[in-house]
Amino acid sequence: MTWHTHIGDRILTGIEAEVYLIAMQHAIDYLEDAIEYDDDFDVKTYDRIFDLASFDQKILLLHTCLSALLKPDVKILELSNVLEAAAYFPFAFLRRRIAEEIELSQGDWLDEEDDEELGYFYRRLVWKAFEEYVLPNWKATEEEYGVDEDEAAFNDRSNNLELWDEVIEELIDRIFWDRDWMVTWTSPRVLDGIEDEISEPLGLEDYFTNRLPKVSAEESATALAEIRNWKLDDNHKK
Repeated sequence: MTWHTHIGDRILTGIEAEVYLIAMQHAIDYLEDAIEYDDDFDVKTYDRIFDLASFDQKILLLHTCLSALLKPDVKILELSNVLEAAAYFPFAFLRRRIAEEIELSQGDWLDEEDDEELGYFYRRLVWKAFEEYVLPNWKATEEEYGVDEDEAAFNDRSNNLELWDEVIEELIDRIFWDRDWMVTWTSPRVLDGIEDEISEPLGLEDYFTNRLPKVSAEESATALAEIRNWKLDDNHKK
Protein backbone atom coordinates (compact mmCIF):
# COMPACT_ATOMS: atom_id res chain seq x y z
CA MET A 1 0.00 0.00 0.00
CA THR A 2 1.62 3.22 -1.06
CA TRP A 3 -0.69 6.22 -0.62
CA HIS A 4 -2.56 7.28 2.48
CA THR A 5 -5.90 7.94 0.78
CA HIS A 6 -9.24 8.96 2.23
CA ILE A 7 -10.48 5.38 1.92
CA GLY A 8 -7.37 3.62 3.17
CA ASP A 9 -3.69 3.00 2.46
CA ARG A 10 -3.76 1.59 -1.05
CA ILE A 11 -2.78 1.81 -4.68
CA LEU A 12 -5.30 2.64 -7.38
CA THR A 13 -6.84 -0.34 -9.15
CA GLY A 14 -9.39 -1.08 -11.84
CA ILE A 15 -11.06 1.77 -13.67
CA GLU A 16 -9.76 4.27 -11.13
CA ALA A 17 -6.17 3.40 -12.04
CA GLU A 18 -6.94 3.42 -15.77
CA VAL A 19 -8.60 6.85 -15.72
CA TYR A 20 -5.91 8.37 -13.51
CA LEU A 21 -3.07 7.05 -15.69
CA ILE A 22 -4.65 8.30 -18.93
CA ALA A 23 -5.30 11.70 -17.35
CA MET A 24 -1.69 11.86 -16.17
CA GLN A 25 -0.30 10.90 -19.58
CA HIS A 26 -2.41 13.53 -21.31
CA ALA A 27 -1.50 16.09 -18.64
CA ILE A 28 2.24 15.72 -19.28
CA ASP A 29 1.63 16.14 -23.01
CA TYR A 30 -0.18 19.37 -22.16
CA LEU A 31 2.76 20.56 -20.05
CA GLU A 32 5.21 19.73 -22.83
CA ASP A 33 3.10 21.53 -25.44
CA ALA A 34 2.86 24.59 -23.21
CA ILE A 35 6.66 24.74 -23.02
CA GLU A 36 7.07 24.22 -26.76
CA TYR A 37 4.58 26.93 -27.70
CA ASP A 38 5.58 29.26 -24.84
CA ASP A 39 2.05 29.30 -23.41
CA ASP A 40 1.24 30.09 -19.81
CA PHE A 41 -0.01 27.09 -17.82
CA ASP A 42 -3.76 27.49 -17.47
CA VAL A 43 -4.23 24.35 -15.35
CA LYS A 44 -3.71 25.28 -11.71
CA THR A 45 -3.57 23.16 -8.57
CA TYR A 46 -3.61 26.31 -6.40
CA ASP A 47 -0.53 25.22 -4.55
CA ARG A 48 1.79 28.17 -4.95
CA ILE A 49 4.97 26.09 -4.99
CA PHE A 50 3.92 23.38 -7.46
CA ASP A 51 2.26 25.83 -9.85
CA LEU A 52 5.43 27.94 -10.00
CA ALA A 53 7.75 24.95 -10.41
CA SER A 54 9.73 24.41 -13.60
CA PHE A 55 8.68 21.88 -16.21
CA ASP A 56 11.40 19.45 -15.11
CA GLN A 57 10.43 19.74 -11.45
CA LYS A 58 6.76 19.16 -12.24
CA ILE A 59 7.55 16.07 -14.29
CA LEU A 60 9.63 14.52 -11.51
CA LEU A 61 6.93 15.26 -8.92
CA LEU A 62 4.21 13.84 -11.16
CA HIS A 63 6.28 10.70 -11.71
CA THR A 64 6.79 10.34 -7.95
CA CYS A 65 3.05 10.55 -7.33
CA LEU A 66 2.16 8.19 -10.16
CA SER A 67 4.63 5.63 -8.80
CA ALA A 68 3.19 5.94 -5.30
CA LEU A 69 -0.39 5.60 -6.51
CA LEU A 70 0.21 2.68 -8.88
CA LYS A 71 3.19 0.67 -7.58
CA PRO A 72 2.50 -1.58 -4.58
CA ASP A 73 6.20 -1.83 -3.65
CA VAL A 74 6.72 1.93 -3.20
CA LYS A 75 6.99 3.12 0.40
CA ILE A 76 4.10 5.28 1.65
CA LEU A 77 5.02 8.90 1.05
CA GLU A 78 5.13 11.57 3.71
CA LEU A 79 2.56 13.91 2.21
CA SER A 80 3.23 17.60 1.65
CA ASN A 81 1.45 20.43 -0.11
CA VAL A 82 3.70 19.97 -3.14
CA LEU A 83 3.17 16.21 -3.44
CA GLU A 84 -0.59 16.41 -2.97
CA ALA A 85 -0.79 19.20 -5.54
CA ALA A 86 1.14 17.04 -8.01
CA ALA A 87 -1.18 14.08 -7.36
CA TYR A 88 -4.18 16.39 -7.86
CA PHE A 89 -2.84 17.87 -11.12
CA PRO A 90 -4.42 15.23 -13.45
CA PHE A 91 -7.83 16.03 -11.95
CA ALA A 92 -7.30 19.75 -12.49
CA PHE A 93 -6.37 18.89 -16.07
CA LEU A 94 -9.57 16.88 -16.53
CA ARG A 95 -11.67 19.78 -15.23
CA ARG A 96 -10.09 22.11 -17.76
CA ARG A 97 -10.43 19.73 -20.69
CA ILE A 98 -14.08 18.90 -19.99
CA ALA A 99 -14.86 22.62 -19.79
CA GLU A 100 -13.18 23.05 -23.18
CA GLU A 101 -15.09 20.11 -24.68
CA ILE A 102 -18.37 21.65 -23.58
CA GLU A 103 -17.40 25.02 -24.98
CA LEU A 104 -16.44 23.44 -28.31
CA SER A 105 -19.61 21.34 -28.51
CA GLN A 106 -21.76 24.42 -28.06
CA GLY A 107 -20.17 26.17 -31.03
CA ASP A 108 -19.23 25.36 -34.61
CA TRP A 109 -15.63 24.47 -33.83
CA LEU A 110 -15.73 20.76 -34.73
CA ASP A 111 -16.82 19.08 -37.93
CA GLU A 112 -18.76 15.80 -37.86
CA GLU A 113 -15.65 13.68 -38.38
CA ASP A 114 -13.92 15.19 -35.35
CA ASP A 115 -17.01 15.36 -33.18
CA GLU A 116 -16.90 11.90 -31.62
CA GLU A 117 -13.12 11.70 -31.28
CA LEU A 118 -12.41 15.18 -29.95
CA GLY A 119 -15.72 16.43 -28.66
CA TYR A 120 -16.38 13.84 -25.96
CA PHE A 121 -13.09 12.12 -25.18
CA TYR A 122 -12.60 13.45 -21.65
CA ARG A 123 -16.26 13.27 -20.72
CA ARG A 124 -16.35 9.62 -21.74
CA LEU A 125 -13.14 8.95 -19.85
CA VAL A 126 -14.55 10.40 -16.63
CA TRP A 127 -17.89 8.70 -17.32
CA LYS A 128 -16.22 5.30 -16.91
CA ALA A 129 -15.15 6.24 -13.40
CA PHE A 130 -18.51 7.88 -12.73
CA GLU A 131 -20.43 4.67 -13.46
CA GLU A 132 -18.14 2.62 -11.25
CA TYR A 133 -17.63 4.87 -8.24
CA VAL A 134 -20.05 7.81 -8.23
CA LEU A 135 -23.33 6.57 -9.73
CA PRO A 136 -23.97 4.13 -6.85
CA ASN A 137 -23.83 7.09 -4.43
CA TRP A 138 -26.25 9.06 -6.58
CA LYS A 139 -28.65 6.12 -6.69
CA ALA A 140 -28.50 5.75 -2.92
CA THR A 141 -29.26 9.45 -2.51
CA GLU A 142 -32.11 9.13 -5.01
CA GLU A 143 -33.67 6.32 -3.00
CA GLU A 144 -33.57 8.43 0.14
CA TYR A 145 -34.43 11.90 -1.17
CA GLY A 146 -36.05 11.35 -4.56
CA VAL A 147 -34.99 11.92 -8.16
CA ASP A 148 -32.87 14.93 -9.05
CA GLU A 149 -33.86 15.93 -12.58
CA ASP A 150 -30.41 17.19 -13.54
CA GLU A 151 -28.73 14.00 -12.33
CA ALA A 152 -31.36 11.84 -14.06
CA ALA A 153 -30.58 13.57 -17.37
CA PHE A 154 -26.80 13.29 -16.93
CA ASN A 155 -24.95 11.21 -19.56
CA ASP A 156 -21.54 10.94 -21.21
CA ARG A 157 -22.42 13.74 -23.64
CA SER A 158 -23.81 16.10 -21.02
CA ASN A 159 -22.94 19.80 -21.20
CA ASN A 160 -23.70 20.27 -17.51
CA LEU A 161 -20.30 21.46 -16.29
CA GLU A 162 -21.53 21.78 -12.72
CA LEU A 163 -22.33 18.07 -12.58
CA TRP A 164 -19.02 17.11 -14.22
CA ASP A 165 -17.25 19.15 -11.53
CA GLU A 166 -19.28 17.32 -8.89
CA VAL A 167 -18.28 13.95 -10.35
CA ILE A 168 -14.59 14.90 -10.42
CA GLU A 169 -14.85 16.15 -6.83
CA GLU A 170 -16.20 12.77 -5.73
CA LEU A 171 -13.33 11.01 -7.53
CA ILE A 172 -10.86 13.37 -5.85
CA ASP A 173 -12.39 12.54 -2.48
CA ARG A 174 -11.48 8.89 -2.99
CA ILE A 175 -7.81 9.89 -2.72
CA PHE A 176 -7.53 13.14 -0.77
CA TRP A 177 -8.72 13.86 2.75
CA ASP A 178 -9.07 17.58 2.11
CA ARG A 179 -7.54 20.36 -0.02
CA ASP A 180 -4.85 21.59 2.36
CA TRP A 181 -2.36 22.34 -0.42
CA MET A 182 -4.62 25.14 -1.68
CA VAL A 183 -4.01 27.08 1.54
CA THR A 184 -0.66 28.17 0.11
CA TRP A 185 -2.49 30.13 -2.59
CA THR A 186 -4.88 32.02 -0.33
CA SER A 187 -2.52 32.27 2.65
CA PRO A 188 1.07 32.13 1.35
CA ARG A 189 2.40 33.04 4.79
CA VAL A 190 2.00 29.38 5.83
CA LEU A 191 5.08 28.67 3.73
CA ASP A 192 7.10 30.80 6.14
CA GLY A 193 5.99 28.63 9.06
CA ILE A 194 2.62 27.90 10.60
CA GLU A 195 2.04 28.59 14.29
CA ASP A 196 2.00 25.50 16.51
CA GLU A 197 -1.42 26.20 17.99
CA ILE A 198 -2.85 26.13 14.47
CA SER A 199 -0.71 23.44 12.84
CA GLU A 200 -0.72 20.78 15.56
CA PRO A 201 -4.52 20.32 15.91
CA LEU A 202 -4.77 20.10 12.12
CA GLY A 203 -1.82 17.74 11.79
CA LEU A 204 -0.06 20.17 9.45
CA GLU A 205 3.14 20.86 11.40
CA ASP A 206 5.29 18.98 8.85
CA TYR A 207 3.03 19.38 5.83
CA PHE A 208 3.87 22.71 4.22
CA THR A 209 7.11 23.12 2.33
CA ASN A 210 8.54 25.65 -0.08
CA ARG A 211 11.21 23.26 -1.29
CA LEU A 212 11.30 21.75 -4.76
CA PRO A 213 13.55 18.92 -5.95
CA LYS A 214 16.69 19.62 -7.92
CA VAL A 215 16.18 17.92 -11.27
CA SER A 216 18.52 17.48 -14.21
CA ALA A 217 17.28 17.45 -17.79
CA GLU A 218 18.24 13.78 -17.98
CA GLU A 219 16.21 12.88 -14.88
CA SER A 220 13.22 14.75 -16.23
CA ALA A 221 13.50 13.05 -19.63
CA THR A 222 13.63 9.62 -18.00
CA ALA A 223 10.61 10.36 -15.81
CA LEU A 224 8.70 11.78 -18.78
CA ALA A 225 9.38 8.68 -20.90
CA GLU A 226 8.35 6.36 -18.07
CA ILE A 227 5.04 8.16 -17.56
CA ARG A 228 4.32 8.21 -21.27
CA ASN A 229 5.04 4.48 -21.67
CA TRP A 230 3.42 3.34 -18.40
CA LYS A 231 1.23 0.24 -18.68
CA LEU A 232 -1.08 -1.16 -16.04
CA ASP A 233 -0.41 -4.75 -14.98
CA ASP A 234 -2.23 -7.44 -13.00
CA ASN A 235 -1.69 -5.53 -9.75
CA HIS A 236 -4.30 -3.05 -10.94
CA LYS A 237 -7.06 -5.47 -11.84
CA LYS A 238 -9.87 -5.96 -9.40
